[in-house]
Amino acid sequence: MKQTDKNVIMITAGGVGERFGSSVPKQYVEIDGRQVISYVIDACKRSTLADTILVVAHPKYHDELTAAYGVDVTASGPELNVTKRNGLDYIRRHSDCEKLVVVDAVRPTVESRVIDRFFTLLDQYDAVACARKITDSLGRYGEWIVNREEYYTLSTPEAFNFSLIDRHFKADSPLTESIQQLPETSRVYLDFDVPYYDKLTYPEDLAKIQSILSRRK
Repeated sequence: MKQTDKNVIMITAGGVGERFGSSVPKQYVEIDGRQVISYVIDACKRSTLADTILVVAHPKYHDELTAAYGVDVTASGPELNVTKRNGLDYIRRHSDCEKLVVVDAVRPTVESRVIDRFFTLLDQYDAVACARKITDSLGRYGEWIVNREEYYTLSTPEAFNFSLIDRHFKADSPLTESIQQLPETSRVYLDFDVPYYDKLTYPEDLAKIQSILSRRK
């Protein structure tokens, strides 16, 4: 990472994959002979707008990541928000970042075209996130009828004006979506047109993700 870098991609790769039940974190599980994280890194490298890529991961994987993929690395934390805060601190110290795109290491179907679109949208907005309408029926404890049209889900990739997210993001926040830590006056764009990038959570997710990657070939 260089001090002159303006557009940065941060890949969060600190998860341990307790629900996945593997001997290694799920981002290092292989699909067709390649680690899950390798698909994510390749998509980030195909971005035409990114200046550099940072992977925030457990230190035991740093040498492997730098040798195999030639990316910058810094230490993850015990929770996702600590991992993100560590990444933000590293970026502030080592670059003049203006635009940040955050990608999850366990969403191997992510596409470079969406990453580039998010970088471009930051010319008009303070933050961008993938949003998805709820298609199943929605329930709530203590309330019999819930209108699902009033709700949506959020996921990565997400993008930020770096100085804004760096200023407001707290590692000890209980909020699970980074955008929720921004001031309510922030200009936020919710992109409902992004394909659903399946997150690798359980072993049974592997077959579906493998099928998507195979079709792209």
